[in-house]
Amino acid sequence: MIARRALREIVAARTWREVLYALLGWPLGMLGFAAVAATLLLTVASIGTVVVLVPVLPLFLALDRAVGGLCRRTANGLLRLDVPKPTRAPRGPGLLGFLARHVADPVAWRSVAYLALRLPLGMMQFAFGVLPWLYALTFLGYPLIWKLTPGHVTDRHGVRHTSALQLGSFYFDTWPRAMLAVAFGALVLIAAPWITRGSLLLDRWLLPRLLGPSASSVRIRELEETRANAINEAAATLRRIERDLHDGVQARLVALGMQLGRAESRLKAQEYDRVWELVSTSRQDAKEIIGELRELVRGIHPPALDSGLEPALRTLAARSPIPASVRVELPQRPPASVETMLYFSAAELLTNAGKHSGASTIALTLLTDGERTRLIATDDGKGGARLDGAGTGLRGLAERVRTVDGHLDVDSPPGGPTTITIELPIRL
Repeated sequence: MIARRALREIVAARTWREVLYALLGWPLGMLGFAAVAATLLLTVASIGTVVVLVPVLPLFLALDRAVGGLCRRTANGLLRLDVPKPTRAPRGPGLLGFLARHVADPVAWRSVAYLALRLPLGMMQFAFGVLPWLYALTFLGYPLIWKLTPGHVTDRHGVRHTSALQLGSFYFDTWPRAMLAVAFGALVLIAAPWITRGSLLLDRWLLPRLLGPSASSVRIRELEETRANAINEAAATLRRIERDLHDGVQARLVALGMQLGRAESRLKAQEYDRVWELVSTSRQDAKEIIGELRELVRGIHPPALDSGLEPALRTLAARSPIPASVRVELPQRPPASVETMLYFSAAELLTNAGKHSGASTIALTLLTDGERTRLIATDDGKGGARLDGAGTGLRGLAERVRTVDGHLDVDSPPGGPTTITIELPIRL
């Protein structure tokens, strides 16, 4: 098994992408070094001379950002990283706004820091990421090199050797010794993918920190997205309530009023049988309207939550289209906002499982570690659920969960089982 994996790593596409990245490390490092050297020399020369600093330095910082962007895109493409492009602060008014955007740009200076390290990183990556492969090929082909080498070497004892390789006074000039070199080359070849991968670890650590967005900007972007999702979700909920009231309850109330008007007319005409029929129909309509109002209110705040989250989830499980079990392990009742989100999330998961999973059972588990509450839904269905799938149920649920700083994970291999985990902070 180990030998098979080692051979598979030698020919894996990931390995050769990493080798190519290590090979490009040196020229990228030279390019970055040139850009950084020009920027730093200009900065030192321009200290106290704003006339030179203002028009020229922003151009070099833009060059640093461009070279840093090239390094980021190369790493994303070859190393399969996901380092997004950092966003820059908007320009303020006047000269100070120009300087703050172009000269005091933290994105540009973080690029300068990365490019300053790029040359030694590139040299290390070439030495440990590329040279082991060259050495492995050299040792593996040593018998051919040995036979094609026309020169002779004379040792200190005056003995001539037809050897292209020597280790001190040890000459690889016989077939057993040549095979020993081949064996060493095979060992180096097996180890080469891991050596190359190890030489890139520092670069993998630096790239998102220096060429990616800062933690604060990522947090701001997440908050902006979740705020937009929350606004859209609230608007959609209001539209749904308005539509249900207008097309459902309001129309039924208008019809009820008309029926009562006809009953009043019949009562004046003393048509008591017809009055009884209209009043009976009106009473039935009133009951149905009350039911519709209850369903509408349940969509805003479920009355079942008044008794707690566990009874509410058991009520949902009883209504589930497939048999469902519930296990709740909460030492204390979470806030109402957390309960509401968990309730509607559980309802959505049960509905999706009933429609798409083909499962015969589903289990809901609610746990907490003191800081976050975890809702886990596991079914024995066919699997294959994905956040980027054709349906919008899970994707919409994930967006709603994000609005309260939560997270949704899907583990659904083909053939099942499917496990969906929703994590929410205890305090929203």
